[in-house]
Amino acid sequence: MDIFLATRRRRTADESRTLILDVATRRLREYGLEGLNITGVAEEAGISHATLIHHFGSSGGMRDALTDKMTTDLVADLVLAFDAHVPPAELAQRVFAALAEGGHAKLLAWRSIAGDSSPHDVTAVANLFGKLLDTTQKALGAESREQVQMIIYLVALASIGYGMAGSVLADALGMNTQQVEAFPEWMTSHIT
Repeated sequence: MDIFLATRRRRTADESRTLILDVATRRLREYGLEGLNITGVAEEAGISHATLIHHFGSSGGMRDALTDKMTTDLVADLVLAFDAHVPPAELAQRVFAALAEGGHAKLLAWRSIAGDSSPHDVTAVANLFGKLLDTTQKALGAESREQVQMIIYLVALASIGYGMAGSVLADALGMNTQQVEAFPEWMTSHIT
């Protein structure tokens, strides 16, 4: 046991927080909101419950930090996609994949139900969204900022719905898999 203790490397606070948030992100994708319990996240991260509480204060603090991280990552990824000048249909596919499959839809739905719609670091997120609006306006050749806001809002809402209840609604409408998979491209052709 002394050998184990001697070779164990201590993580910095930032490394520990990153590890915890990475585990929480993975658990959100795999298990949904139920995966964001402190005990499960701590166990999978290989840390104690107390260590997780030390870094985030509570399960709510961990979810706040996760929301901030996922929002920042999502907007940064979208800005990179717009800067890459990909065709609108491919861009819509990326947005849908990021929101619907990346756990963002589940987290945003949970935050909405919980009544918490504002991230912790509002200034950083606002700056990222400002960059997203600028790059979107250039990529789409849109004349007004309001038009770009509406397009982003529509795509985000559709993506979140697609990720949360898309298959249930598609079944109710009698849509087949090909129709469901074609939806992002169809929507893009109607808004660009």
